[in-house]
Amino acid sequence: MENAVTKREKISYGLYFMGQNVFYGLIGYMTTYFTDIGITAALVAIVALITKVWDAINDPIFGMIMDKVNFKKGKFLPWLQISVIAIPVATILLFTIPTGIPMMAKIIWATLAYMLWDTAYTLCDVPIFGIVTTMTTDQKERISLNSIGRMFVIFAGIVTGIVLPLVRQRLGGWATTVIVLSLLSVVMMIPICLFAKERVIEKERALDEGAEDSYTLRDMAECLRKNKYLLIFFAAPLISSLLNVGANWGLYVARYCLGGEEAASYVSMTVIIPTLIGAVMAVELCKKYDKFKVFYISYVFALLLGIVRFIAGYENMTVYVTLNALGGIPLGIAVILQYQFTPDCYEYGQYKTGLKMRGVTFAAQTFFTKLNGAVATAVSVFALTLIGFREGEGVVQAAGFADKLWTFSCLGSIIGGICTLLMLRLYKLNDHDVQLMAKCNNGEISREEAESQMINQY
Repeated sequence: MENAVTKREKISYGLYFMGQNVFYGLIGYMTTYFTDIGITAALVAIVALITKVWDAINDPIFGMIMDKVNFKKGKFLPWLQISVIAIPVATILLFTIPTGIPMMAKIIWATLAYMLWDTAYTLCDVPIFGIVTTMTTDQKERISLNSIGRMFVIFAGIVTGIVLPLVRQRLGGWATTVIVLSLLSVVMMIPICLFAKERVIEKERALDEGAEDSYTLRDMAECLRKNKYLLIFFAAPLISSLLNVGANWGLYVARYCLGGEEAASYVSMTVIIPTLIGAVMAVELCKKYDKFKVFYISYVFALLLGIVRFIAGYENMTVYVTLNALGGIPLGIAVILQYQFTPDCYEYGQYKTGLKMRGVTFAAQTFFTKLNGAVATAVSVFALTLIGFREGEGVVQAAGFADKLWTFSCLGSIIGGICTLLMLRLYKLNDHDVQLMAKCNNGEISREEAESQMINQY
């Protein structure tokens, strides 16, 4: 079968995701690390915002470069090979700031290292998602690849959510822990560089007889302007990030509400099995139902659990752990499905504009993902200043700080979730129509044939 992806490729794809998301998970602790070495919460927010100015510039640029540059070995595979070196170097630099240097030197180091990490992550995130569209045009194969990738993301979450809080102090602190995890992650990212095959690119080159498309910045802007579903799907969580002030407070909540940093590991352990159950449910449910409907309903369930969690509080550990465990089910569904919509948006974008701009589409995904993270970081650390947080590892907080931490964290998540659900109501793409678009884009059927069979009109 021409579009068939081998088992070795699928496993390699999943392993790359696990390694990559260990790096992404480490960045989730960046706020805690910066405040632990004495950088104030307000300054951390400034560092995050400065980096996002660079991010706003580099993501579209790299997306356009990836669309224009055609390596002999493939469209995305060479970038993955470069990322295997770039991302661990950048991550280690970010977590090895000398504690004895002046505050201004710490700020400069943190800003430059975070900008370097941001660039390196673009080099790995855009191509690993984009390569799905060049490995196969078959919708089921794409869903299979993405599902495997997201399943391995859960394993990455186990490493950063459970292992890191347990071993960080035992390994001697942040620097040693990050170096060890970075080396292990690189080993997982290497196989796809050896085994992946970009079949669709090979077919397109054969049809085009060597011709190369050339796009301008205006074309890129027009492509994104007309791809309303891409913008809707990634603008929704951005709004949530503006309100979810507790997104990066995991270790803080463990330290000040649950009795210690290691509590974060124990709570995360109870989420593993429900998360895996949710992941399996997502795969099975998507065989019978449209994946967006499954995703949306799981988000509603997560929101309801968030409301119950807030009402219940954190004093009763049994109730707290039970509710968090139940939250693993919608989490598993979201992990599997949340990035499966970008290939759909790519097909829609090509169908509407005629432009094969894979790099730009997946650069937009990377941009919004990192922007969400940066906004969440900036907002959360700014919110810490509002509730009287005192920086420095081991510093005693003021009376009542734990209650304020809990209230801000829960209410932000609830309000952000409601806004996200309202925004996602505007998303209309479905699996049936996207498959027709893909066939039309690949020249298998005419546009008239595609439109005559579609459920919705676009």
